[in-house]
Amino acid sequence: MRQHTRTAHHNHYFRRIAVMTDTHSIAQPFEAEVSPANNRQLTVSYASRYPDYSRIPAITLKGQWLEVAGFATGTAVDVKVMEGCIVLTAQPPAAEESELMQSLRQVCKLSARKQKQVQDFIGVIAGKQKVA
Repeated sequence: MRQHTRTAHHNHYFRRIAVMTDTHSIAQPFEAEVSPANNRQLTVSYASRYPDYSRIPAITLKGQWLEVAGFATGTAVDVKVMEGCIVLTAQPPAAEESELMQSLRQVCKLSARKQKQVQDFIGVIAGKQKVA
């Protein structure tokens, strides 16, 4: 399946129309659900880079609308960069790791001898080994 996009000027704003095609189908246009009220405009500014204080392009996004759009503080964001286009996608939160898995991660940081002790203990608890 391929996607073609066209941009059409309509009602004083641009809308993107995507057309999904399959090798055995007729093109079916659909319109992206973005109203003009949800559009934001900004200007690329600059940030200074230490130590030479050279100016580098910078874009700053802030506002309550970010959280409404699914970008709460701490949200991981995937950034796709194309010529003249940047797409930001909020990533779903990672599944909460259980307390047991957190403990096992700590065990991985222990010495080989202590890891063996933990394995032996788990074996005893699981009934696979007898206490020596």
